[in-house]
Amino acid sequence: MPKYIAIAAITIDGKIAKGLNHMSDWTSKEDKLFMRALLSKCDVVIIGNNTYKTAIKPLSKRNCIVFSKSAGRPVRKSANLLYVNPKKINFKSLITKLGYKKIAILGGAQTYSWFLENNLIDELYLTIEPIIFGTGINLFAPPRLAPGETGNKKFGDFKFKLVEIKKLNKTGSVLLRYKK
Repeated sequence: MPKYIAIAAITIDGKIAKGLNHMSDWTSKEDKLFMRALLSKCDVVIIGNNTYKTAIKPLSKRNCIVFSKSAGRPVRKSANLLYVNPKKINFKSLITKLGYKKIAILGGAQTYSWFLENNLIDELYLTIEPIIFGTGINLFAPPRLAPGETGNKKFGDFKFKLVEIKKLNKTGSVLLRYKK
């Protein structure tokens, strides 16, 4: 059975970025080293389209599945790059067919939320960086209402257990590891 691992860096105030095109260059070198080491142990990286656009170069040599609303069916862009719309396919079947066992989830907020809502996060590695943006994009985004849909969708209560805490550097970057 595949193992889904979400990896994220957030500010003290819980933001993953200032805006859609904001690069992750604000994270510590220790976080980047940890993330690269963990990604090297994973079979594939799953990432949202906007987030992928900000990190094409470092991800270009890895197996990647990019979540894109515009993909009608899975579209193979290269040997290691596949675009999919998770709402238009049986995602679990696709992962099984491709043979991936260890899956890294790198965001953004809509991608993290899709995996959370579909009960597909087994572990969460969360680096908290000692910086405050004030405004920006939260780690998880509540579900969007479809056009014409009214009322509140319940985002849900998802429980995880803290299993590890590691101080990454002297400035206060902290890595938290949670399991479902």
